[in-house]
Amino acid sequence: MDEIGLATITGLFAGVLGTGVGGIIAVLMRRPGKSLLSFILGFAGGIMISIVCFDLIPEAFAVGGLVYGIMGLILGTFLIAGLDLIIPHFHFFSYDSKGANAHFIRMGILIGLGIALHNIPEGLAIGAGYASKAKLGFGIASIMALQNLPEGIAMAAPLMMGITNKWTVVLYCVLVGVPMGIGTFVGAYIGAISPIYLSLSLGFAGGAMLFITCDQLIPEAHELKKGHTATFGIVIGVIVGIILSSVFKI
Repeated sequence: MDEIGLATITGLFAGVLGTGVGGIIAVLMRRPGKSLLSFILGFAGGIMISIVCFDLIPEAFAVGGLVYGIMGLILGTFLIAGLDLIIPHFHFFSYDSKGANAHFIRMGILIGLGIALHNIPEGLAIGAGYASKAKLGFGIASIMALQNLPEGIAMAAPLMMGITNKWTVVLYCVLVGVPMGIGTFVGAYIGAISPIYLSLSLGFAGGAMLFITCDQLIPEAHELKKGHTATFGIVIGVIVGIILSSVFKI
């Protein structure tokens, strides 16, 4: 199997596994504790910061130079920012428990659509990483799968209040992860064209991941649980990211 095919399957698996397992957790636990979700989001954000600062951006500069790496970084940031303005991201459990079933089904579907569309540029980051080297792409895919866990929970929670078959809820959560595979294919294909495109793609991935981390993961982690739970998650995530980068040469 060629590198683009392998990258696409990995990205698809990361998206489907992340939101799917998140849906299963929501079905089994009904409503996971906010402390756990806060730590997971902070931890994912910490690892993403580590990968961006110590792997993606340095690799972008090494492949195509400072200018193209920075251009990609800016493009990635503004594309995700624009997407976020058009289709705002979710907030965990920001609903009350009163209302008609149709209301919760509609809410879950809207959250799912938002997650699905955000998964496309996140898949681009995986594909760009794979175009550089397989270990980097796999590392990013692992983090995206972890990040998708609470997203699957956020989607499944309102759906469970409107859909009686819990495994139908899990299936919907799985389907939401599919666009990440599409984004991965595009990112890997573009990144394989030339060093300049690869540098732009890596910078783009870094900008996208930075925006997601700073605008969504970290604020949401602190919002979920007041105190230091999210902060400890972020710090531990950065440390784990550095260790993974050093030991496995991501």
